[in-house]
Amino acid sequence: MKPWSSWDGIGRTKKGRTRKFAPQSLKGQVWGNVFLIQSSRDVVLQNPTIATALPQRHQELLVWAHTLADSVGRQEADVRVRLLADDGVPRAADLEFHRTELDLKRWREDEGADSGSLTNIAAFHTGLRRGRLVVLGDAGAGKTMLVMQLLLDLIAKQEEIPAEHGRLVPVRLSLPSFDDSRLTSQDVLPATVAEMLDDWIVREISGGAHPLKRRQARKLVDAGWVLPILDGLDEMDPEGAFPARALAVIRALNTPGHHGPQPVVVTCRADLYHCLERSASPAMRPGEVPVLQDAAVVTLRPLDIDRARQHIAYRFPGRSPDAEVEDRWRPVISHLTGHPDGPLARLLCSPLWLFVTVATYLNHGQPEELTRLPADKLHDFLLARLLPQTVAQHQPAGTGYSESEVLHWLGTLARHLTAARQEGNSGTDFYPHQLWRVAGHLLPRIISTILQGTLTTLFLLLALSHYHSTTSYWIPPYAPGRALLLAGATLVVWVAVHAGRGSVRLRGLDTSLLRTPSGRRRMLFALVWPVAGLAIGYVFGLWYSQGYGTRVGQAYGLSFVSVGLVLATETVLASRPSAVSRPSRLMGQAFAFQSVVLTSYGLAFSAGFGAMNLAAYPWLSWTAFGDGATLGLCLGLAIGIGRTCTSAWTLYVISTLVLAARRRFPRRRLGPFLDWAYDAGLLRLSGIAVQFRHHALQEWVSRGSDK
Repeated sequence: MKPWSSWDGIGRTKKGRTRKFAPQSLKGQVWGNVFLIQSSRDVVLQNPTIATALPQRHQELLVWAHTLADSVGRQEADVRVRLLADDGVPRAADLEFHRTELDLKRWREDEGADSGSLTNIAAFHTGLRRGRLVVLGDAGAGKTMLVMQLLLDLIAKQEEIPAEHGRLVPVRLSLPSFDDSRLTSQDVLPATVAEMLDDWIVREISGGAHPLKRRQARKLVDAGWVLPILDGLDEMDPEGAFPARALAVIRALNTPGHHGPQPVVVTCRADLYHCLERSASPAMRPGEVPVLQDAAVVTLRPLDIDRARQHIAYRFPGRSPDAEVEDRWRPVISHLTGHPDGPLARLLCSPLWLFVTVATYLNHGQPEELTRLPADKLHDFLLARLLPQTVAQHQPAGTGYSESEVLHWLGTLARHLTAARQEGNSGTDFYPHQLWRVAGHLLPRIISTILQGTLTTLFLLLALSHYHSTTSYWIPPYAPGRALLLAGATLVVWVAVHAGRGSVRLRGLDTSLLRTPSGRRRMLFALVWPVAGLAIGYVFGLWYSQGYGTRVGQAYGLSFVSVGLVLATETVLASRPSAVSRPSRLMGQAFAFQSVVLTSYGLAFSAGFGAMNLAAYPWLSWTAFGDGATLGLCLGLAIGIGRTCTSAWTLYVISTLVLAARRRFPRRRLGPFLDWAYDAGLLRLSGIAVQFRHHALQEWVSRGSDK
């Protein structure tokens, strides 16, 4: 790999002269680009402090980069096994690509080779001057497979690069997951979008996605040690709409000082990219171009007959030395040789349909039947055979999913994604915590409002009833008690208003945060809550003591500390998941968050009120503790519902029941079914989003499930 110092815009000009940096930007350049430091020692030596600290920072970046590369490599290798349905030594068909000329006069392309293939994609990329690449192709042309091979090859060659040159860790990211409403606004500057993009990349490579802390991921991104492989630029905007989100990302990648000179890889459908090429936005400044500037643009070619035959022979080798392929595949090979322009040959020259054909006849079946089908029947015939084959081969014990059930349930997801695309949202990404959108925008929210509002009212009434049984009062005789009663009524209104909102909060519990520097900083910040609870409790105790006595008032005022402790725990442990290993894990984390928070509020208030009641009335001993604990438990659960009423899990469970009652999803839990479809290769994961394996499968399932 060429050192970054030889790339235009990084540290040196094309002629090799060191660039001049302004004093204020020098620190950012030195710390932000190790490659500049290595190549421009005259700049570094002007600041002995930075030069002394450099080796330690460089070693830290090397360790973090190695950790990220190892995690990314393992995950992408697993994804490739799933995509190719090959648990041996997976190898995709050898795709070819060639340079593409754009019609723009002001557009500049990167220097490098004119063509290449999947086997030498890494050499093609490292031969580029700036490392900026756009991969174009039709749907199913193999764009994702090509950039995945690039990623794995670059990671495999990391050890060949001298440590002093640093590391460039490729990370494949699904651009439809970069969903921010500000992307469609013409008032948002490209520099702002560039910062948003950086923040998104940091979130995607840290937390649960990879074993990096947020701070470490930020340092790697700021240093330019991450090569973003942005997959799916064409999937960011609805079909037929102006590509506003895609254009915002392109402008951000062209922004000087952010991503402008940095390496990046983008995949896009050819028609959408040429639409961008011809687009014009009022927000664009003079001199801007609507495509990736200073980049090599390549287009994938369809496979030729020889490459298709070679792939079939690799997947189904003959059993004898003189046999090229298995006996059942020989008629197909002969047909391809005799009819190189026939419908079957055109079908198998598409990487997508070559895979579908291989997967359909992976373990049994006679592919010879394909040679007798007309062109207009081949696609539906293969997809119709693929689903039952997949169901039969991946039938878990005790589950008993039938082909019709799988088709119907996947059809629910496919139709929802179609509707989402028409509404201006992503038509490829399904988020389990937004399942209520599938069940209907209104009914799940109404049920959630009624359910959580009723439970909150019930717990508050139980608390009031217990108060009446111990004091004989329904309405407290003193102002502080009546204020608490009013606060309870306000809580019911709060739950009723917020439980029905569609903007649910996705939160999960992550105990690993306790072992990170950022987690320890969270712990320090979280101390504010118990301190605030102590202060509020003291003031409340003074007020409460006016009617109930100083000892009782101060004792009950201290119960606010328990609220602060619960909030502190939530602050330290709660975070929004950025990636999961299986679809069901997302809602599992949401369930853990909601159940732990509810339990914590109940136990904290129960213990707090019991202890305070015992302190206020020590002569009643455990009777006082029991009365206070019962009252605190009811109040704590009511407050806990108010705190978690916008959590994703409640709406998810309600939506699951609604869809099961309508027979649109399995009556058993949805999570195991999504896991099964993921293991079977029908679905895939992108961060926390669930996607269909192929767009063709999604469209066929949507049509087939309506019949």
